[in-house]
Amino acid sequence: MDWGLVLLMVAIRASMFLTPGPDSILVVSRAVSQGLRYAIATTLGVVSAGLVFVPAIAFGLDFTNQLSPTIWMGIRAAGALYLIYIGVRLMRAAFQSCRDRKDVDLPTLPIGNEPISVPYLQGLATNLGNPKMIVVLTSFLPQFVSLELGNISVQILILGFFMYLNGFICLIALSMMAVFAQKKLRERNAFGTNLWLPNAVSGGAMLGVGLWMLIAPAKYAMAQISR
Repeated sequence: MDWGLVLLMVAIRASMFLTPGPDSILVVSRAVSQGLRYAIATTLGVVSAGLVFVPAIAFGLDFTNQLSPTIWMGIRAAGALYLIYIGVRLMRAAFQSCRDRKDVDLPTLPIGNEPISVPYLQGLATNLGNPKMIVVLTSFLPQFVSLELGNISVQILILGFFMYLNGFICLIALSMMAVFAQKKLRERNAFGTNLWLPNAVSGGAMLGVGLWMLIAPAKYAMAQISR
């Protein structure tokens, strides 16, 4: 396993949590309306989805590489282009947010003594029910696989473990900050008019990674052409 690539993946994935998404908004909403305990339960539900996604992607891509290295490189190229596309969209959103100064509203959740299993199942369903997760994971994780080391499925399983562990830590950190600043969050969204900054950071990271990850497929294509 190339641990340098693992650290790079963790750093990039952490930067993505700067941008509000379905998971982070749901977890922060639970933290603000019901406290840290419910936010942790929601986070555990989100992370549990990785037990389904990561093995499916790991063994599916390993089979694809054994079937045809060309198809594997095609998947990597498509994934890199997808990251570039998302990066460009985030950068555009950053400039638009900076210009329009639009706030993002957090959804309100009922405060009550509901079972702790409810937020867990909600987090699980939100993640499993998001069709973009398969696209994101399929395009993101293969970019940090080293073909020279072999065992693609094992590498992706390791990458997936650290990705979801990183997600758990980031979501808990967001929850703790939300609880600490609960009054401020209710009066004004913490992301508020500064939404352009996290969008710009996350978009720039994804754009840069996408461009960098296009190098390997490009080299492979050039080698095939020169034969």
